[in-house]
Amino acid sequence: MAVLLAAAPVLESSREPAMEVEVIGARELAALLPAKPPLPAGPLEEVLPGASSAPPSASPHMSPARPSQPDMIEASRMLSERALADPRSRGTRRALTELTDEERIAQLCDLEAMEQIHAWRQSFQPDRLVDYARADARMQDNTLIASGGAFRSHLRWFEVSYRCDLDEGMRKVVGFAFRVGDEIPREEWTALNLPSRH
Repeated sequence: MAVLLAAAPVLESSREPAMEVEVIGARELAALLPAKPPLPAGPLEEVLPGASSAPPSASPHMSPARPSQPDMIEASRMLSERALADPRSRGTRRALTELTDEERIAQLCDLEAMEQIHAWRQSFQPDRLVDYARADARMQDNTLIASGGAFRSHLRWFEVSYRCDLDEGMRKVVGFAFRVGDEIPREEWTALNLPSRH
């Protein structure tokens, strides 16, 4: 069963409605994850420093991807931490602390993906993202790799792949690279479990 959380709005000078993120259930993601020691206890707020009230620039500084992934855009600035620090994200921060480790990791990475996509191209307004549409996401050490995800913008679905690096505590995104692919034809939505509505 998927978990939906109200995610932080895209931080711009104009206020926008909150986004939602779809996360696969613990059962689906647990099958993909290697056994890991339990994460340190403590509220998520302890790992989220306060953010400046100034809005971010229109687009993050992007740098070429690692040589092993030349087709990906690598972000030099992470956006999920700042989005979660926004006062409007209080409910999302609280909900993240109640998720299983696997769900929380997927939620953080999916939020980072949506924030990065919008910052990269303002015309995209991601309101939903699944990291397993065409291929299952997988963990490799402290990195979640989604090679066949999809995000929805303006009621249209698009392919997305990303690499989401997490800190040692697996509570903060420290590196991110992504690639936006083609629009997914509507006739494929049902087979990929991509909802046409909320």
